[in-house]
Amino acid sequence: MKYLFAALLSFLFIAPINAQTTGDPSAPYLKDNKIPPFSITSVDGKEITNKQMPKYAFTCIIIFSPDCPHCEKEASDINKYAEKFKNVLFIWDSYRDMESIKKFAVKYNLVDKPNVIIGRDPNFTLPTFYRPRMTPFVALYQKGVLLKVYEQGADVFELIKIIEGK
Repeated sequence: MKYLFAALLSFLFIAPINAQTTGDPSAPYLKDNKIPPFSITSVDGKEITNKQMPKYAFTCIIIFSPDCPHCEKEASDINKYAEKFKNVLFIWDSYRDMESIKKFAVKYNLVDKPNVIIGRDPNFTLPTFYRPRMTPFVALYQKGVLLKVYEQGADVFELIKIIEGK
């Protein structure tokens, strides 16, 4: 009976860990390492496509939800170290209503920054391409080629190391 209990207890601890680390194996980004075509309506009402993106050495696409605590931490951390991210274009995309996105953008000082686009992808192109299972989902590109994906948000210090080439 002890062994059965130990086996059951082990399963209960190991199964959730495995479930959290696997993404969608059929997500298109796994087959295509380029930034996908998209159109985002920014919080100021402008339509911005992948062809109109400002050129930066790195592009960081973040799929988020304004009411997600992990997304709030991601935004807070990135804002805190904004000086380190001057060569990164951040694209924050949410499926939520524009009013919630605007409040999030203001709260985390993401408005009126030349290297930040925040808004809504009305065609759900980015979520369809990445198929995130949770937010924040972060995809980091260098010169348009995928470097790394973070299924559960990125560690700001790891991003800084990558960007600084360390």
